[in-house]
Amino acid sequence: MPEESITPQNNQPPLVNQLIRAEMQSGPLPSPEVLAGYKAIRPDLPDVIIQWADNYNRVHTDKIHIESVAIDRESASLGRGQLFSFLLGLAGFGVAAAFAFNGMEAGAIAAAIGGVAPIIIAALGNLRK
Repeated sequence: MPEESITPQNNQPPLVNQLIRAEMQSGPLPSPEVLAGYKAIRPDLPDVIIQWADNYNRVHTDKIHIESVAIDRESASLGRGQLFSFLLGLAGFGVAAAFAFNGMEAGAIAAAIGGVAPIIIAALGNLRK
């Protein structure tokens, strides 16, 4: 930097240059430089930190596995519920058609309502989730 840029001219304060340094770290382990700094403070500290990171990763991986199993089971249960409500609705419409074919209008209406009810209930249950 030229000498004249930092000397006062016309009673102006000198220019000040600043350097800002930032580092980013991702993951449970600090950078090797930081670990070396910890080792300077306490020689076994890097080993303790690495062991903690290993335990953290193991627990986190197990948690992800448990959550994925729970999601798979919930999804399968939801699919079975939808299938069951569809089959109940289909059976209700079949009974309604049989009643209507035999001239039993009141029974046909009741069976049609009974056939639509599980489908509506299943749809409303899915909206809440």
